Amino acid sequence: MSDNISAVKLFDDGVAAYLRKDYKNSIKVFSQALKHDRKFALAYSSRGAAFLKINRINRALNDLTRAIKLDPNYARAYYLRGRAYEEAGEVARAYRDFDRAIEIDPDLAAAYRSRDSVLEKAVDDRKEIEEFEMAEHLKAMRVALFTGNQKAA
Repeated sequence: MSDNISAVKLFDDGVAAYLRKDYKNSIKVFSQALKHDRKFALAYSSRGAAFLKINRINRALNDLTRAIKLDPNYARAYYLRGRAYEEAGEVARAYRDFDRAIEIDPDLAAAYRSRDSVLEKAVDDRKEIEEFEMAEHLKAMRVALFTGNQKAA
């Protein structure tokens, strides 16, 4: 938490806006808090969470990375950045962040669920690729058999 009273007051207002699902306003208020304290990791993380809610993934990743640099043991920032990476389709990075969040805070249940989800998605993606490659191979074999051209297969 910040020692700057103005930053903390604005942060609290940003949290209130976030809880009302007024994400754009919460981003503005968290930004104001950060003007008072540039090392306020919780404000960066919260603003990153709000950016994530409005699908501004790159902005979320920037803020969450900044929060982690300021507080490398902030499990929730790793979890949220993992969510942002997941949204960006960067499954390996998402998995690593969920894993790091769990390492820091073994009681962060959401990180376990998300890690399992991206692992499952990665397996599903791999299966889809394998099925596509097999279909392409079988199609080539069928063409080869039909044309008598064994080299096509």
